[in-house]
Amino acid sequence: MGWSSNQPTNPLDLDLPWIQKIAEVGNSSDGHTFEKLVRRGLLKLGFTGSGLNPDATGGAGGMDFYAEQPYPIVGECKATKTEKVTDGTPAQLLKIGMNHLGKVQYENSIKLIVAAGELNFYALRTATENQMNVISPETLKKLVELQAHYKNSINLLELKEYLQQAPFGLAEDKLNIYIDKVEKSIRLRSHIIQLVKNYLQNSGIESAGVEALHGAYFGSHPPQPIKTVEMHEILIELSSPLTGYLGRIKSSDWKSDRFYFLRDLPIN
Repeated sequence: MGWSSNQPTNPLDLDLPWIQKIAEVGNSSDGHTFEKLVRRGLLKLGFTGSGLNPDATGGAGGMDFYAEQPYPIVGECKATKTEKVTDGTPAQLLKIGMNHLGKVQYENSIKLIVAAGELNFYALRTATENQMNVISPETLKKLVELQAHYKNSINLLELKEYLQQAPFGLAEDKLNIYIDKVEKSIRLRSHIIQLVKNYLQNSGIESAGVEALHGAYFGSHPPQPIKTVEMHEILIELSSPLTGYLGRIKSSDWKSDRFYFLRDLPIN
């Protein structure tokens, strides 16, 4: 128990250099490199599958990417400098997806197009009517960067809920809603960690209970209101051995659990 830890506060992810190239390459004419970066990005997010080999020059069965776990997702990439995205891109996803996966498996898969250019009328109509999500390289980069800076911050099952719901076609807005939700969650946890640290330092004690911390929370310019039980759930999460931001002295009654500070969660 104490104020410091030998763990790094926020070590830089070694994948950040290529992650930061996703948008740049997507807005170029280098389609092959962009496909590889998209596959690497999906692997970084936690997807796995036969169609995510980042070194392959083409996807399985002609698909640009395909993942089986934790749920099937199939898609096309379109890098472009200036030209609009034509109907050929969503039409190709529909044709190749159906041919390679079969009707049932294809229809049960999330459909995703990562394209830099603006879709023309026919491309947008085809994507929308066939429940395809179209996102920009910049949005994919945001998702992968969050995962790199804050490991496991992207919950793929939560992401699936956003990808499964309308509106289809241009999906930037709904993906940005999810990204905002994740960023708010990270800011809240960073605030609570700092709260524990400051409360213990100011009180001259080594650990504190959830009710005392919850009382201090409301005087700390909190980012959002939370109930005592919600705060306890977050404190438990932050004191897990897999996160290690806080420590926990467990009691038979959850209200009697005590927590102490181990390391910061800086916001990038």
